Amino acid sequence: MRYETRQIPTAAEFSKAVVVVAALLAVMLFSALAPAAPTLDELAAPKGARELRLLSAASMQTVFKEVVGDFEQRSGYKVSLRYSTMGAITERVIGGEEADLIISSPASISALAARGKVKPDSTVTVARTGVGIVIPAGDPTPRIASIDDFKQALRAARVVVYANPAGGGAAGVYIARTIEKLGIAEELKARTRHGVGGDVAEVTVAQGSGALGVTQVSEIVGKPGMQYVPVPEALQNYTGFVAAIPSGAGESPAAAAFLAFLRTPDAIAVMQTKGMRVD
Repeated sequence: MRYETRQIPTAAEFSKAVVVVAALLAVMLFSALAPAAPTLDELAAPKGARELRLLSAASMQTVFKEVVGDFEQRSGYKVSLRYSTMGAITERVIGGEEADLIISSPASISALAARGKVKPDSTVTVARTGVGIVIPAGDPTPRIASIDDFKQALRAARVVVYANPAGGGAAGVYIARTIEKLGIAEELKARTRHGVGGDVAEVTVAQGSGALGVTQVSEIVGKPGMQYVPVPEALQNYTGFVAAIPSGAGESPAAAAFLAFLRTPDAIAVMQTKGMRVD
């Protein structure tokens, strides 16, 4: 009779095996608990569902132009979109404007929550975007590697464009303050043009060669006839986009479906191509 000789594992080998098994179990547990992307059935509207009334920051319109049609087709909901600056959204909702879902800045949503206009526990961060420079396509690209470079580019521009800070838009307010801090507001005054909000890139291009606009990156990237020029991190200002349900609105399956849709890989990919960060 033959006997097989088996070597007893050493303590080190046994410990290594335990670690490997524990790692495999952790991966399996994480996969089971990780939230899956919404399915078509989960997004589908119930029969006879009404439209989704969405009041959104104008900076989201480049994204929504590409994804809303897909959402409508997949879910069956019809989206009624209204855009405004973030400051104006606050005033409009306080003034009684109704919506099923609001997307604005953190400051705007916080102000609305303080006034009891949105449900505080309904807030969801959608994405965030920084500011950048836009110039007409074909113009020489300025070198913006420092705050001084930025200052010189503004002084050299034939026309400077940014959102009217009086409208309450986050980018317009920030840019106006930055120009004041640089000490060149009075020098640029005669050459400054203001966009209404969400149209700074288009207004800049319409001014022709030599124009320079400063606005949120999401309003520049991917648009024809213009070039995007990054600004240094020292000048960067990120604006968040936060969604919330108005306090006067009832349970809205349409709003829930849209927020779920914005977490799908396709929607996230579009936001990222527009220069947005999705955390």
